[in-house]
Amino acid sequence: MVSLVWAILGLVLIGSEFIVPEFVIFFFGLGALAMSLLTALLPGLGPQIPLQIVLWLAMSGVSLFALRRTFSRVFKGSLFDRSGDQDAGGQTARVTERITPDAPGRISYHGTTWKAISYDESIDAGETVEILKKEGMSFLVTRSMLDVFESDDQKPAPDDQPHDTE
Repeated sequence: MVSLVWAILGLVLIGSEFIVPEFVIFFFGLGALAMSLLTALLPGLGPQIPLQIVLWLAMSGVSLFALRRTFSRVFKGSLFDRSGDQDAGGQTARVTERITPDAPGRISYHGTTWKAISYDESIDAGETVEILKKEGMSFLVTRSMLDVFESDDQKPAPDDQPHDTE
């Protein structure tokens, strides 16, 4: 029964890696799967919960430090390599949910939506923003100058204004 609990925990942790793609939780899931195997092979380990937790943390830590770099190279360019998102500064994105200084919104960037923060201005859905930097799993954004220029282009030029001829 204890080995089943560890197996379920391991699968849940590995599955949660797809929600929080930092490629760390995966190794805690790997450690839990190893604990599942260990508790199945050593039934006397079953009632010793504190020892199980220490062993799980140790196996997770060892696998994290020993294998993360290797796995990152293997999965380069896929879900596990998010380093490109860190260099998003200067890129543009489209706002999908209104962003205000009081409440984050969402932007569409590289085919997915991300939480977006603007500290000094409100930006409506549909507008273009410039990404300043990535903060954790959110992007700090500002209104794109492209939108400012486009809205200026839609205003009539001073020569196009009707003139009163007196």
